[in-house]
Amino acid sequence: MTESAQARLVVENACLRYGALDVLAGLNLTVGSTEIVSIVGPSGCGKTTLLRCVGGLNQLNGGTIHIDGQRVEKPLPSVSMVFQHFGLFPWKSLWSNIAYGLKLRHRPKDEIASRVAEAIELVGLKGFEQSYPHQLSGGMQQRAGLARALVMEPKLLLMDEPFSAIDAQTREQLQFEMLRIWDRRPTAMMFVTHAIDEAVLMGDRVVVLAGRPAHVRAVREVNLPRPRDRSVVSSPEFIKLREQVWHDLFDQPGGTQARVQ
Repeated sequence: MTESAQARLVVENACLRYGALDVLAGLNLTVGSTEIVSIVGPSGCGKTTLLRCVGGLNQLNGGTIHIDGQRVEKPLPSVSMVFQHFGLFPWKSLWSNIAYGLKLRHRPKDEIASRVAEAIELVGLKGFEQSYPHQLSGGMQQRAGLARALVMEPKLLLMDEPFSAIDAQTREQLQFEMLRIWDRRPTAMMFVTHAIDEAVLMGDRVVVLAGRPAHVRAVREVNLPRPRDRSVVSSPEFIKLREQVWHDLFDQPGGTQARVQ
């Protein structure tokens, strides 16, 4: 995705400073209208901060972010975000959690009902509509968080290490579930992760961030066929890409190694 005219998201010369600490410096990035861009980088390099800037939750000190030509200066209704720790309201049922954003926008009741039902079925939680978060497993809670984002029908989906707080088996299951959902409903996505395998599996491109302040160190095209299933992770192409991203992350000037969570 090189032509910004074709991009849903365009980040140009993004700079962010907290006091005397430079977090982002001259960072440029695009995401196409139905492209998944995985973001990896050393711990604390600014991956989540970049995502929050794109979501309008943090403001840049310099540079610009545009989504479909609109400058991001606050959260936009066309953008949804899925967090690492689910973010469900414990006092609301699954149905009410997923319907929350639509109710805030004062959508008609029949529209809310149909869209929530569709989102629940899409993430495989049909039958749990009246369950509360404490009655759901970690994987089910994360599915609920995903449904709450998808029900808004976002043009850009921001994923902040969404599977890192759950066990390895559930994580793998949800990775392929997310790919299945994307195949059914393609949309632009930024997927922040500290797992190299996950970055390659999910992405059409992998963007490697480095340094403090963060900048784009490398971009890897992921020319693996879609839809993707478990067989892709043992393919020579996947293994080669994983090694390339590993070296992008760990081979630092002067022979030092970056630290990744």
